[in-house]
Amino acid sequence: MSGEKLTITRTFNASRERVFDAFTRKDAIQAWYGPEGFTVPSVAIDSKPGGKYRIEMHSPEGSVHVITGQFREVNRPEKLVFTWAWLDGAGVGPESLVTLTLRDKGGATEMTLVHSGFATVEARDAHNGGWTSSLECLTAMLAGKPQPVEARPTIVGDPRSTHVRSARMAFAEKGIAYALEPQPPHSDPVKAIHPLGKIPAFRSGKLQLFETSAIMRYVDEAFPGPRLMPETPADRARAEQWISSVHCYFYDSMSVRYVLQYIFPKGADGKPDQAVIGAARTDMARHFGMLEAAYDGRNFLVGDRPTIADLLIAPIVFYVQNMPEGKEVLAPFAAVRRAHSVIAERDSFKATLPPTK
Repeated sequence: MSGEKLTITRTFNASRERVFDAFTRKDAIQAWYGPEGFTVPSVAIDSKPGGKYRIEMHSPEGSVHVITGQFREVNRPEKLVFTWAWLDGAGVGPESLVTLTLRDKGGATEMTLVHSGFATVEARDAHNGGWTSSLECLTAMLAGKPQPVEARPTIVGDPRSTHVRSARMAFAEKGIAYALEPQPPHSDPVKAIHPLGKIPAFRSGKLQLFETSAIMRYVDEAFPGPRLMPETPADRARAEQWISSVHCYFYDSMSVRYVLQYIFPKGADGKPDQAVIGAARTDMARHFGMLEAAYDGRNFLVGDRPTIADLLIAPIVFYVQNMPEGKEVLAPFAAVRRAHSVIAERDSFKATLPPTK
């Protein structure tokens, strides 16, 4: 393999076995791989001669970078040789070769990395910057200093909130790793992102977002995985009308004036205000009727898989059905109950169940 060559030598305060494992074990790779601030939500690796690997890195801004290759030589803990190619929309890019040589230095490890076969000097120099930053992350990992939480995609908010849960479900549906920072509304960490102190708030590296729909749209468009909005303009518009309906109508009747009346009673003697609940139930019947007609034999509001609209309504229905008259409220709406039972079986729903206390 001809072309430009990059050589980097680093010494790590760790054994050769640990350094070797950092390049060949999935959990170790996810703890450090990529430049500072990058996360590695997905790794597939078969670290044997002829085995293949695929490493998916996400930048703090949400761009996705995938490296694929095959192991040519695996001689633990002395030497590792593997091909390297970027995967993009057009397929696999030009292939280059990475050779790692590990030498014992009295318990420490001197590593020589040779990355060869670059087509241009510019490509070589770009990889020099990437490897330099990445190896700084490896140094920190080997020293027991994990990547700072603020570098990871992080949802900030109370896990009992339906809005926080919807945002978390979006990440889970996409298969994207994230951190949850439990914080109440109007707390300092929330207000640092949302001017009005509402939850959820979101940060990933230098990017900060607030408002649930904006966060869910970002994870859908910035990361790979199943799409959370339909493909056609007409179906996207239909999904959007339900997203707007949740925000403008359903959340008020179902959450604010019904569920929260039981969780935070505001009536006489500290009891739920039955007048507010009664009016809410009238509106809820109309709103659940809208949903009942929309399902029309399907399990999702638009199409045959969940959209952002479904992820917004599911946590609300979960709370409604658990209120004192919840089963009575939902009894007339068989399609709503059926659709909720379907989404309740999804991993994203189960993984984000709110705490009971």
